[in-house]
Amino acid sequence: MLKRFFAFILLLFGASESPAEILQGRCSYVQDGDSLKFIPAGEDEEVRVRLYGIDAPEKSQEYAGQSRKKLEKLIRGKRIRLEVMDKDKYGRFVAKVYVGETYVNLEMLRAGLAWHYEYYADKKNDHALVKAEEDARLARKGVWSADSQVVHPREHRRAHGTVHSRK
Repeated sequence: MLKRFFAFILLLFGASESPAEILQGRCSYVQDGDSLKFIPAGEDEEVRVRLYGIDAPEKSQEYAGQSRKKLEKLIRGKRIRLEVMDKDKYGRFVAKVYVGETYVNLEMLRAGLAWHYEYYADKKNDHALVKAEEDARLARKGVWSADSQVVHPREHRRAHGTVHSRK
C-alpha cells in the first residue's frame, strides 16, 4: 500500500526529468550532425542548439557530411519543437528536437550517423537512444559500416586537443 502511495506521488509530481522549456520555431542553419541554429517563433534572434544525447562525427571525420545532410533533411524548412534539457558551457541549448512526432535525435542514431553520447546523457533513462545505436551497429549503417574506421567524436576531439571537461 505504501509503495503504491509513493508511486502515485512520484507520478503526480513528476519523477522523471522534464524539459526546462519547450520552444517552437524553425531551424535557420544546420552546423553539423548534432548542432544547429534555431529561431524561436515570434523572435528575430537565433539561438544555438546542441542535440541532446547524441554525438555526430566532427567536420574532419568520415561521415561528417552525411550526418549534416541527414539532419538537414530531417529539419530544413519544417516547424520544429525543442525540449530544452540544459544549457551547456558554450551557451547552447541542449535539446531533444522534434518535427511533429518524429524525435530527430533518435533518427540520427537509427541512421548510424551519430553515437549515443553517454558522457552527457542519461543512459539509464535513454533506452530508445541506446537501442537505436545498437540496432544501427548490428545493421552496419553509417559509421558502423564494415569499411568504416571512424572513431567516436569525443575520442577524435581528445586526440586533437578539443575535449573540455564537464562543468
